[in-house]
Amino acid sequence: MGLYGAIIVLPASVPSVCNTGPAASNVTAETFWGESDFRLSHAAYDNAKTCYDREYLFQFSEMDPNIHTQALAQVKAAGACVVGAAGCSLNVPTEPYHPAYFMINGRSMPDDMDTNYAIEYPHQPYNGNPHMHPGEQVLLRVIGQGRWQHPFHEHGNHVRILGRDGNLILSDVPGNATQLAGPLLFTTTTTPGMAFDGIFYWTGKGLNWDAYGHNPASADPNAALPCTPDANGYNTGAPTAINYFEWCQDHNKPLEVAPFGDVAQGGPATLPDANILTNGPGTVAAPILGRMRPCVRPGAATQPP
Repeated sequence: MGLYGAIIVLPASVPSVCNTGPAASNVTAETFWGESDFRLSHAAYDNAKTCYDREYLFQFSEMDPNIHTQALAQVKAAGACVVGAAGCSLNVPTEPYHPAYFMINGRSMPDDMDTNYAIEYPHQPYNGNPHMHPGEQVLLRVIGQGRWQHPFHEHGNHVRILGRDGNLILSDVPGNATQLAGPLLFTTTTTPGMAFDGIFYWTGKGLNWDAYGHNPASADPNAALPCTPDANGYNTGAPTAINYFEWCQDHNKPLEVAPFGDVAQGGPATLPDANILTNGPGTVAAPILGRMRPCVRPGAATQPP
């Protein structure tokens, strides 16, 4: 009937390495931007390779309203009943099963993109819209609570499966017992009655375009930020900058071949001709992927940054 929940077992101890390294810069960035730390722990298991920076719970389910409609009708027809008395039991067929509502953490689109602990959903605290800084290790706890399998595509990178049903997957090679052995999955399947923990991250490396939409000629200081590569090629020296952890090799490379009012060169993508496509608010990928300034398409309203 859609009533379900999750029990999360935390590790007895957190590896000391979880509080050092890149995570320290991530904490600085999160503090600067006024972000809340909803982590229940700093590691998913008693293993140094399961440290993480952010944590998200995804409970997948679906609901067939016919089942609820029949149950409600029988309750109303029974009237005042004593539990267990003859005629007071429900007899609701659950097959054939045709779900019409599909939910993450009890929320459907667009409610699942509202904030965590939104006051309008007191019994559905978690959303389905994870936010992270590039380079952060994001722990996903995914549970199949319904009756159907839901392929879950995380976008942008593979997910390293750490464990299934609370059991960490480790190598059985002698002398390598702490090495993770879970698979890398581009699409994770949410099997009814099963759970998995996985680590996901995104850096923007190799895109061949600037995910932050920098414009060196812009008067906006946020659009003309520098990118100073560290030993691995990322901008990690300024954790409070908007482009923290940017992949510097693609700095100042526009997404579009001939963008309107932006950096007018290069770019791997060509937008459709404005004469054959109407660009309404929220339909263009460039603003969603981090462009620093409002951009205008021919015939379209000004887009938010």
